[in-house]
Amino acid sequence: MAAALGDRQAALYAAEEESIATLGLRWRRLPDAQAYLDRLVASAWFVNRWPHCVSVAIERRGRGAVWSTCHPLDSAGPGGRPTEGVVLVAGTLRQPVVLHELAHLLAPPTAGHGPDFAETMLSLVHHEMGFAACTDYLCALRRFPPFATVRDVTTLPTARR
Repeated sequence: MAAALGDRQAALYAAEEESIATLGLRWRRLPDAQAYLDRLVASAWFVNRWPHCVSVAIERRGRGAVWSTCHPLDSAGPGGRPTEGVVLVAGTLRQPVVLHELAHLLAPPTAGHGPDFAETMLSLVHHEMGFAACTDYLCALRRFPPFATVRDVTTLPTARR
């Protein structure tokens, strides 16, 4: 799997799998997941951190899709980040998957699955899934060399970075 995905992506997926994959909310219906995402994107915490991101829709990927993904709808935000996007979920509607794809829309476009992406994801996990989930995820990430220096977002001020 590492050869097909790349070392950083495989390491990040492994860290998520061992720490947060089974945690968090699950939704049976797409409208429930959309309501969650709408509340998050409209929250004062989110707007303070990512004011450029004003709308994110959630949809299911087609039959047979294995990976979830996201699609930016523009690049009008700072550094080419989208102001609107779509999270496309394959399989079960799970909070860690939704947050992972949302993090792609929020991180710099060149972040891929690197440290900048990981810090964005950690911020979302800390706020939405709690301190314990965030620290478990951080510890799992730091076991992999590409993420050894990822910042502990639980100690950062809550103001926009």
